[in-house]
Amino acid sequence: MTVIALKKRQVFLALFLFLSLAVQASEPCEATGELEKARIKRVVDGDTIHLSDGRKVRLVGIDTPELDHKKGQHEAYAVDATDFLRSRLDRFVYIQKAKDERDRYGRYLYYLFDKDRISLTSQLLSEGLGYRIAVPPNLAYQACFEAAENSARNAHKGLWQQTLQWQPKAGFAFSRVTITSITQNRGGWWLETNRDLVINLPPNVTDYWPAQKVFYLEGKEIEVRGWQHQRKSRHSEFKSWVLSVRHPNDLLEIKASTNR
Repeated sequence: MTVIALKKRQVFLALFLFLSLAVQASEPCEATGELEKARIKRVVDGDTIHLSDGRKVRLVGIDTPELDHKKGQHEAYAVDATDFLRSRLDRFVYIQKAKDERDRYGRYLYYLFDKDRISLTSQLLSEGLGYRIAVPPNLAYQACFEAAENSARNAHKGLWQQTLQWQPKAGFAFSRVTITSITQNRGGWWLETNRDLVINLPPNVTDYWPAQKVFYLEGKEIEVRGWQHQRKSRHSEFKSWVLSVRHPNDLLEIKASTNR
Protein backbone atom coordinates (compact mmCIF):
# COMPACT_ATOMS: atom_id res chain seq x y z
CA MET A 1 0.00 0.00 0.00
CA THR A 2 1.41 3.41 -1.05
CA VAL A 3 1.82 6.31 1.37
CA ILE A 4 -0.96 8.24 -0.39
CA ALA A 5 -3.33 5.26 -0.23
CA LEU A 6 -2.53 4.77 3.45
CA LYS A 7 -3.25 8.42 4.22
CA LYS A 8 -6.55 8.24 2.33
CA ARG A 9 -7.49 5.16 4.33
CA GLN A 10 -6.64 6.92 7.61
CA VAL A 11 -8.74 9.95 6.65
CA PHE A 12 -11.65 7.68 5.71
CA LEU A 13 -11.45 5.81 9.02
CA ALA A 14 -11.29 9.06 11.00
CA LEU A 15 -14.33 10.40 9.14
CA PHE A 16 -16.19 7.13 9.71
CA LEU A 17 -15.48 7.20 13.45
CA PHE A 18 -16.51 10.86 13.69
CA LEU A 19 -19.81 10.24 11.92
CA SER A 20 -20.46 7.11 14.00
CA LEU A 21 -19.94 9.02 17.24
CA ALA A 22 -22.12 11.88 16.02
CA VAL A 23 -24.95 9.51 15.19
CA GLN A 24 -24.55 7.72 18.52
CA ALA A 25 -24.64 11.01 20.46
CA SER A 26 -27.80 12.13 18.68
CA GLU A 27 -29.70 8.88 19.15
CA PRO A 28 -32.82 9.44 21.26
CA CYS A 29 -33.24 7.89 24.69
CA GLU A 30 -35.97 5.34 24.07
CA ALA A 31 -37.90 3.78 26.92
CA THR A 32 -36.98 0.32 28.13
CA GLY A 33 -39.24 -1.68 30.43
CA GLU A 34 -42.86 -1.18 31.38
CA LEU A 35 -44.60 2.17 30.98
CA GLU A 36 -47.81 3.62 32.37
CA LYS A 37 -49.97 5.93 30.30
CA ALA A 38 -51.22 8.92 32.30
CA ARG A 39 -53.25 12.02 31.55
CA ILE A 40 -51.72 15.46 32.05
CA LYS A 41 -53.43 18.22 34.01
CA ARG A 42 -50.76 20.90 33.91
CA VAL A 43 -47.14 21.58 33.01
CA VAL A 44 -45.74 23.52 35.98
CA ASP A 45 -42.23 24.18 34.65
CA GLY A 46 -39.47 22.49 32.70
CA ASP A 47 -39.11 19.53 35.07
CA THR A 48 -42.46 19.31 36.87
CA ILE A 49 -45.96 18.32 35.75
CA HIS A 50 -49.26 17.52 37.45
CA LEU A 51 -51.27 14.49 36.38
CA SER A 52 -55.06 14.45 36.19
CA ASP A 53 -55.24 11.98 39.11
CA GLY A 54 -53.55 14.47 41.43
CA ARG A 55 -49.98 13.15 41.30
CA LYS A 56 -47.30 15.85 41.20
CA VAL A 57 -44.39 14.54 39.13
CA ARG A 58 -40.73 15.57 39.08
CA LEU A 59 -38.67 14.43 36.08
CA VAL A 60 -35.69 12.28 37.04
CA GLY A 61 -32.17 13.04 35.79
CA ILE A 62 -32.48 16.76 35.11
CA ASP A 63 -32.78 20.15 36.76
CA THR A 64 -34.19 22.98 34.64
CA PRO A 65 -34.00 26.72 35.41
CA GLU A 66 -36.53 27.99 37.94
CA LEU A 67 -39.70 29.89 37.10
CA ASP A 68 -40.62 32.67 39.53
CA HIS A 69 -44.38 32.20 39.76
CA LYS A 70 -44.77 35.10 42.23
CA LYS A 71 -42.72 37.98 40.81
CA GLY A 72 -41.99 36.76 37.29
CA GLN A 73 -38.22 37.08 37.73
CA HIS A 74 -37.48 33.84 35.95
CA GLU A 75 -34.03 32.32 35.60
CA ALA A 76 -32.55 32.32 32.10
CA TYR A 77 -34.16 29.67 29.86
CA ALA A 78 -36.80 28.77 32.46
CA VAL A 79 -39.64 29.87 30.16
CA ASP A 80 -37.97 28.14 27.19
CA ALA A 81 -37.73 24.86 29.12
CA THR A 82 -41.38 25.07 30.19
CA ASP A 83 -42.59 25.90 26.69
CA PHE A 84 -40.47 23.13 25.19
CA LEU A 85 -41.84 20.51 27.59
CA ARG A 86 -45.40 21.70 26.96
CA SER A 87 -44.86 21.50 23.18
CA ARG A 88 -43.74 17.86 23.45
CA LEU A 89 -46.77 16.77 25.46
CA ASP A 90 -50.33 16.21 24.35
CA ARG A 91 -53.12 15.10 26.66
CA PHE A 92 -51.14 12.15 27.97
CA VAL A 93 -47.62 11.08 28.83
CA TYR A 94 -45.88 7.76 29.38
CA ILE A 95 -44.35 7.46 32.84
CA GLN A 96 -41.92 5.02 34.40
CA LYS A 97 -41.28 4.81 38.13
CA ALA A 98 -37.78 5.44 39.50
CA LYS A 99 -36.32 3.15 42.15
CA ASP A 100 -36.70 5.88 44.77
CA GLU A 101 -40.24 6.99 43.93
CA ARG A 102 -40.70 10.15 46.04
CA ASP A 103 -38.65 13.24 46.81
CA ARG A 104 -38.65 15.14 50.10
CA TYR A 105 -41.48 17.34 48.85
CA GLY A 106 -43.72 14.34 48.23
CA ARG A 107 -43.51 14.58 44.46
CA TYR A 108 -43.38 11.39 42.42
CA LEU A 109 -40.03 10.78 40.75
CA TYR A 110 -40.71 9.43 37.28
CA TYR A 111 -39.00 9.11 33.93
CA LEU A 112 -41.28 10.73 31.36
CA PHE A 113 -41.67 9.77 27.70
CA ASP A 114 -43.62 11.30 24.83
CA LYS A 115 -46.09 9.51 22.53
CA ASP A 116 -43.14 7.99 20.63
CA ARG A 117 -41.67 6.69 23.91
CA ILE A 118 -38.70 9.06 23.71
CA SER A 119 -37.34 10.45 26.99
CA LEU A 120 -38.42 14.02 27.70
CA THR A 121 -35.39 14.50 29.94
CA SER A 122 -33.08 13.66 27.04
CA GLN A 123 -34.96 16.04 24.74
CA LEU A 124 -34.62 18.92 27.18
CA LEU A 125 -30.92 18.15 27.71
CA SER A 126 -30.23 17.99 23.98
CA GLU A 127 -31.66 21.51 23.62
CA GLY A 128 -29.54 22.88 26.46
CA LEU A 129 -32.61 23.60 28.58
CA GLY A 130 -31.48 21.83 31.74
CA TYR A 131 -28.54 20.19 33.51
CA ARG A 132 -28.16 16.43 33.90
CA ILE A 133 -28.05 15.25 37.50
CA ALA A 134 -27.31 11.83 39.05
CA VAL A 135 -28.99 10.98 42.37
CA PRO A 136 -28.67 7.31 43.44
CA PRO A 137 -30.46 4.98 43.19
CA ASN A 138 -32.27 6.70 40.29
CA LEU A 139 -29.54 6.23 37.70
CA ALA A 140 -31.38 4.69 34.74
CA TYR A 141 -30.64 6.27 31.33
CA GLN A 142 -27.63 8.17 32.74
CA ALA A 143 -25.36 7.32 29.80
CA CYS A 144 -28.00 8.49 27.35
CA PHE A 145 -28.68 11.66 29.33
CA GLU A 146 -24.95 12.39 29.40
CA ALA A 147 -24.72 12.03 25.61
CA ALA A 148 -27.73 14.32 25.13
CA GLU A 149 -26.21 16.99 27.38
CA ASN A 150 -22.81 16.76 25.70
CA SER A 151 -24.46 17.23 22.31
CA ALA A 152 -26.00 20.53 23.45
CA ARG A 153 -22.83 21.56 25.23
CA ASN A 154 -20.63 21.04 22.19
CA ALA A 155 -23.11 23.06 20.10
CA HIS A 156 -23.29 25.85 22.75
CA LYS A 157 -27.07 25.57 22.95
CA GLY A 158 -29.23 27.22 25.60
CA LEU A 159 -27.63 27.17 29.05
CA TRP A 160 -24.27 26.27 27.52
CA GLN A 161 -23.90 29.82 26.21
CA GLN A 162 -23.37 30.93 29.82
CA THR A 163 -20.13 30.95 31.81
CA LEU A 164 -19.88 28.48 34.69
CA GLN A 165 -19.27 30.82 37.61
CA TRP A 166 -20.03 29.87 41.20
CA GLN A 167 -22.69 32.03 42.84
CA PRO A 168 -23.64 32.19 46.56
CA LYS A 169 -27.32 31.27 46.28
CA ALA A 170 -29.52 28.42 47.43
CA GLY A 171 -30.75 25.80 44.99
CA PHE A 172 -29.20 23.93 42.11
CA ALA A 173 -25.67 25.02 41.26
CA PHE A 174 -23.24 24.15 38.48
CA SER A 175 -19.80 25.71 38.51
CA ARG A 176 -16.05 25.31 38.41
CA VAL A 177 -13.96 25.52 41.57
CA THR A 178 -10.56 24.36 42.83
CA ILE A 179 -10.26 21.86 45.71
CA THR A 180 -7.93 23.29 48.37
CA SER A 181 -8.16 20.69 51.17
CA ILE A 182 -9.99 17.48 52.06
CA THR A 183 -11.20 16.01 55.36
CA GLN A 184 -13.50 13.19 56.45
CA ASN A 185 -15.75 12.71 59.50
CA ARG A 186 -19.12 11.22 60.39
CA GLY A 187 -20.73 13.60 57.92
CA GLY A 188 -18.79 12.13 55.01
CA TRP A 189 -16.10 13.75 52.90
CA TRP A 190 -15.66 17.53 52.98
CA LEU A 191 -13.88 19.15 50.04
CA GLU A 192 -12.90 22.76 50.74
CA THR A 193 -12.69 25.02 47.69
CA ASN A 194 -11.20 28.34 46.64
CA ARG A 195 -14.68 29.87 46.98
CA ASP A 196 -16.91 30.35 50.03
CA LEU A 197 -18.06 26.79 49.40
CA VAL A 198 -17.42 23.30 50.72
CA ILE A 199 -18.48 20.20 48.78
CA ASN A 200 -19.95 17.36 50.84
CA LEU A 201 -19.98 13.71 49.80
CA PRO A 202 -22.56 12.30 52.27
CA PRO A 203 -21.74 9.11 54.22
CA ASN A 204 -24.51 7.09 52.55
CA VAL A 205 -22.84 7.47 49.13
CA THR A 206 -19.14 7.32 50.04
CA ASP A 207 -18.88 3.83 48.51
CA TYR A 208 -18.70 5.64 45.17
CA TRP A 209 -15.53 7.44 46.29
CA PRO A 210 -12.55 5.39 47.52
CA ALA A 211 -10.19 7.47 49.67
CA GLN A 212 -7.46 7.46 47.02
CA LYS A 213 -9.87 8.85 44.44
CA VAL A 214 -11.03 11.63 46.77
CA PHE A 215 -7.56 12.72 47.91
CA TYR A 216 -6.44 12.80 44.29
CA LEU A 217 -8.78 15.79 43.78
CA GLU A 218 -6.85 18.05 46.15
CA GLY A 219 -5.39 20.96 44.19
CA LYS A 220 -7.44 20.06 41.11
CA GLU A 221 -9.88 22.30 39.28
CA ILE A 222 -13.18 20.48 39.13
CA GLU A 223 -16.63 20.87 37.67
CA VAL A 224 -19.39 20.22 40.19
CA ARG A 225 -23.18 20.18 40.13
CA GLY A 226 -25.80 19.66 42.80
CA TRP A 227 -27.99 21.48 45.31
CA GLN A 228 -26.34 23.91 47.69
CA HIS A 229 -27.56 25.58 50.86
CA GLN A 230 -26.24 28.19 53.26
CA ARG A 231 -24.66 26.85 56.42
CA LYS A 232 -26.24 27.83 59.73
CA SER A 233 -23.00 27.59 61.70
CA ARG A 234 -21.55 30.89 62.92
CA HIS A 235 -17.96 29.63 63.06
CA SER A 236 -15.99 32.05 60.90
CA GLU A 237 -13.52 29.36 59.83
CA PHE A 238 -16.28 27.38 58.09
CA LYS A 239 -17.35 28.02 54.52
CA SER A 240 -20.77 29.68 54.27
CA TRP A 241 -22.16 27.40 51.57
CA VAL A 242 -22.43 23.60 51.28
CA LEU A 243 -23.05 21.70 48.06
CA SER A 244 -23.91 18.00 48.29
CA VAL A 245 -22.83 15.58 45.56
CA ARG A 246 -24.13 12.02 45.47
CA HIS A 247 -22.54 10.49 42.36
CA PRO A 248 -19.14 10.72 40.62
CA ASN A 249 -20.83 11.81 37.37
CA ASP A 250 -21.53 15.13 39.07
CA LEU A 251 -17.99 15.89 40.24
CA LEU A 252 -15.34 15.73 37.54
CA GLU A 253 -11.82 16.96 37.11
CA ILE A 254 -11.86 19.64 34.40
CA LYS A 255 -9.59 17.79 31.97
CA ALA A 256 -11.91 14.74 32.21
CA SER A 257 -15.11 16.71 31.64
CA THR A 258 -16.74 18.11 28.54
CA ASN A 259 -15.26 21.24 27.04
CA ARG A 260 -16.62 24.66 28.00
